[in-house]
Parts: sequence; structure tokens; C-alpha cells
Amino acid sequence: MQNIKPGTGLDDILFGIKPDELEQILGKPSGYEPSDNEDGLTMIHYDDLNLSFGFSDVFGNRLLSIITNNENAKIDDITLIGDSMQDVLDKLEVLGITDIDIEDISNDEFPNQQLLTVFEYSLNFWFDNDELAEIQWGPFWEYEKDKPVWPKHNDQH
Repeated sequence: MQNIKPGTGLDDILFGIKPDELEQILGKPSGYEPSDNEDGLTMIHYDDLNLSFGFSDVFGNRLLSIITNNENAKIDDITLIGDSMQDVLDKLEVLGITDIDIEDISNDEFPNQQLLTVFEYSLNFWFDNDELAEIQWGPFWEYEKDKPVWPKHNDQH
């Protein structure tokens, strides 16, 4: 498990599902983090899988974000966690992903942190000391309507 599907989800877990559907797939989570209303996401953590899932208060408590720091996580059979920024950029280029924004988000707590964002694919790559620490992704976005584009679920006709 840990096949990242930009815009769609992770393996058989699709964006847009509800928390009870996630529990049916993965079992009981290791923890919950209620929304602080600033980002509107309630986080559900599966520490043993190095995964966190964000459910949006704004969009009907549906899965809007997935975060992993699992070194086995892959995008198109390419692992990235632990790689340098240059290695990640090189691997993304192989995948045809070249429209990338890089932002220095360092602060006192994290003095060497950078964020690499691929808006087209709703992907964020978080780097600490030039090492990829986390990958965060969500559904594709319909910017004109300011809403997510939910992937088709098998139960939808």
C-alpha cells in the first residue's frame, strides 16, 4: 500500500469518502485531531502506516487531504521520501511534472524548511534540511467554482 494517486487518493482510498468509510478500509485510527476552524480539517491519524487524512468541515466532512511520510510511498512506482530536493525535482521531471513552485517556509521552530508545490496535481512536498519529509495531496480543484473535483466512486452511476 502507499500508491499515491494525484487527484484521486491513495490505493483504494478515494477523495470524497467519509470517515466511517475510511475506517471500514483501514480499521480504527490511532488518533483524531478536531478541526481548529482555521483550516476546517479534522485529521485522522494512522501512525502505524505513517498516514494522516484530513476531512473537510466545509465540504460535508469528506476526505480532502492525505499526508504521508512513509518511505515506501510511491507516485508511479517512484519513491521520494528521504530524497533531496534536487532528486525529487529530477524524478518529477521524469514523470512530466515541471510546473513547480518552491517556497522557503523556514521559521524558528523549523529553520531549514521548504515547500515544493505542484498546483496542477494538488501536490505538496515538505522538505526539512533538504530532505523530503512529507507528501501531502488532495483532489484536483475547480478554481473558478472554488471546489474540489471528487473522483468517481464505484458506487456512483
